[in-house]
Amino acid sequence: MHPYLTRLGVRAEVQEFFASFYQADTNGNLVFDYGGETEAYGFAFHRVPVSGGLWVAGQENSRLAGQVFICSSAMEALSFLAFRYTAYPDTSGLLFISIGPGLNDSHLQPVCSSLPEKKCTLLFGNDFVGKVTDLKIAAGIRKVPVAVYEQDGICTVNFRNRNYSFHTDAFSLNAFEKQAGYRFNIRTLKPKGFNTFFDQLKARAF
Repeated sequence: MHPYLTRLGVRAEVQEFFASFYQADTNGNLVFDYGGETEAYGFAFHRVPVSGGLWVAGQENSRLAGQVFICSSAMEALSFLAFRYTAYPDTSGLLFISIGPGLNDSHLQPVCSSLPEKKCTLLFGNDFVGKVTDLKIAAGIRKVPVAVYEQDGICTVNFRNRNYSFHTDAFSLNAFEKQAGYRFNIRTLKPKGFNTFFDQLKARAF
């Protein structure tokens, strides 16, 4: 049990699940390894690296993972499971992958190449950037090229040699699927009333 997570209201079972996938520094702050760079969380700060590395937690053999969750920080993964633990009482098949706040090709290749047959859920923010990330990762998993452009509040998606346009505040993976007539069959989960599950966790705690 870590006192920071306990103060945030993270139940013991969730802390136990993630215990092997973080360390504490000399000041007691939580540190998550992205393969050379680290995410760090203390009550006064939260720093997530922009890198090509990944933080991975849960089922170590991705081939055995029954549920894969992809998100933008380790604290987001912790927060999500803190709220949804009762939906996943058997955690042995869960795999969480954080790509950090920026998506690039170095993420897409290792993440998407091993997941086409897995049951994937995307846990990115409720904002426009999070929803674009949903689309790019879904397309990467299904190995379908996609390009997204934004100008003056209009989002244009080039997909299968066609352009689709949306107001940025109306864009989502689901809205794109409806307009394009294409289903990725990849779920997205977002908290109601908050941008991220981590925001929701902090609001509940403080």
